[in-house]
Amino acid sequence: MISLKKPAALAIALALLITAASCSSAVKLKNDGDTGYLMDEENGLYYVYCLGHLRAAEIIKSVYAKGDKGEKLYEIPGVDPREWLSENIETMGIPFLFREQNVKEPEFESFGTNIIHVVMTGEINIELREISDPELVGIIVNDFASGQSGPYPEFVTDSLVLYFESEKYPGIYYVLEYLLDDRDLCYLFDRWTGRCVLCSVVF
Repeated sequence: MISLKKPAALAIALALLITAASCSSAVKLKNDGDTGYLMDEENGLYYVYCLGHLRAAEIIKSVYAKGDKGEKLYEIPGVDPREWLSENIETMGIPFLFREQNVKEPEFESFGTNIIHVVMTGEINIELREISDPELVGIIVNDFASGQSGPYPEFVTDSLVLYFESEKYPGIYYVLEYLLDDRDLCYLFDRWTGRCVLCSVVF
C-alpha cells in the first residue's frame, strides 16, 4: 500500500517554511503605541493610515512589512512601497490603506477619477457596471464634490458601492456608497466623513 501521509505532511511543512521565510524577510515596523501608526526605523519612514474611503485596488499577497504587534502590510502592484502599503484587502472587512507621512492624502475633488466601478457587495462582490464615459463620470464626481450635504436617508431600499479609479493614483480606489431611498431619490454617501449628497444619476 502506498501511503500519502508523508508527501502530504511534507507539502504542509514546505508551505509553512515558505510562509515563515516570507515573514522573516519582511520589513520590520514598530507600532508607535498611541495612534497605531507604524514606524520603519531602519529606513526613516513613518506610515499613517488613511480614512476608510481610500483602499488598495489589489495587493501582492506576500507580506512586505510586519509590525511588532502582529500587523501585516502588503505592497500594491505598481506603487512605491516606501509611499503606500495596505492591509490585506481579501481577509479584512475594512482594510486600511497606509501612506508615508510625507505623502499627501488624496482628496475627492482632486483625485482625478476617470473610471467608476459600480459594485454590489455581499459574500461575493459583483461588478455590475464600469463607467468610463467622461461626461457621466464628471456628472457623478461633480454631484459629490459640489452638492450640498444633507441627512442620511431615512429609509434606504437599495445600496451599491462605487469605486473611483484614477490614473493620478494608480492602485488606489476612492470608495463611496450609492443609496436609493423609498422616494426613489439617489444619494452618494461617504461613511467616514458623513457627507451625504443627492446624486443625479440613476443606475
